[in-house]
Amino acid sequence: MKKHWIPFLLAFVLPLVLIFWWWGGFNQARFELAQRGPYHYAYMPQKGDYYKLPEKQQEVLNLLKQQGVPAGAAITLLLNDPRTTPKRDWSAQVGYLVAAGARVSEPLAMGSVPVRQVVLVRVKAQPLLAPGKAYSSLLDYLDEHHMKLNLPTVELYQDGVLTLEATQ
Repeated sequence: MKKHWIPFLLAFVLPLVLIFWWWGGFNQARFELAQRGPYHYAYMPQKGDYYKLPEKQQEVLNLLKQQGVPAGAAITLLLNDPRTTPKRDWSAQVGYLVAAGARVSEPLAMGSVPVRQVVLVRVKAQPLLAPGKAYSSLLDYLDEHHMKLNLPTVELYQDGVLTLEATQ
């Protein structure tokens, strides 16, 4: 009977494990307390399901290219806690870091984040896995240190690494 499991494991389970590993699913989150910012970014607001954020990010990038504004790292500010806010009320600002003096036209807007002390979480993983791993680790860390989640959180994604910042 065991011999029937070997082809199954090799054909189905092993490839899934390898893909999960390749995407960074086994990577651990790293924490530090740091001073971060200031950030200047061009963005579009997103209302509703956070799963639509990548589409909005691409739309912002295309608009920045059309307007001739160089884009830096992808940035997302999550303004609501999905654990306590109905999905229809979730809101975020989705965009890219830009130079401090950059000018954009509608439908893009400019935003900034001041210098502040943060709990910083870094995870090297694919964009589909990284946020779940980062937020899960952050919430565990905050619980262990008797801290609460302060919003907005700032997500920066660059070179396969998600950096999640939550103000202390």
